[in-house]
Amino acid sequence: MSALAFFKIISETRKCKKLRKYRENDKLNERMPGYEVKMGNGLHIGWAIEGAIGSFYKIDASYLSPHVKMAENLEGATKIYGVPVLISGEIRRLFSKEADRYVRHIDAIRF
Repeated sequence: MSALAFFKIISETRKCKKLRKYRENDKLNERMPGYEVKMGNGLHIGWAIEGAIGSFYKIDASYLSPHVKMAENLEGATKIYGVPVLISGEIRRLFSKEADRYVRHIDAIRF
C-alpha cells in the first residue's frame, strides 16, 4: 500500500492546477526554462528507531537505521536515473504478480 501511496502522490502532483500555474508562469520560465515541480521517492522496508531532536522551542522527529539510509540513498538515486520512484528489491519481492507487472528492474546498485 505504501508503493501505491507514492504513485498516487506523484499522479496528484502532476495533475495539480496550482502547480500548473508555476509551470506556465512566464517570469519563472524566463529565469528557469522548463521549470517543473519534481519529487524523488525512495521506498525500502525495515526497522527504524524514532527519536526527538531539537530544542525547547522546536522538536522534530528523526528516524535512524540502515533501512532509513537505504530509502534515502534510493531517493537520491532518482535524480541519477531520472525517475520519480525507486524501490528496493525487498519491496518488489512483496508485490503481487499483478503489481509486479507495472515495475521494471533498472539496475543493481550497491550503496
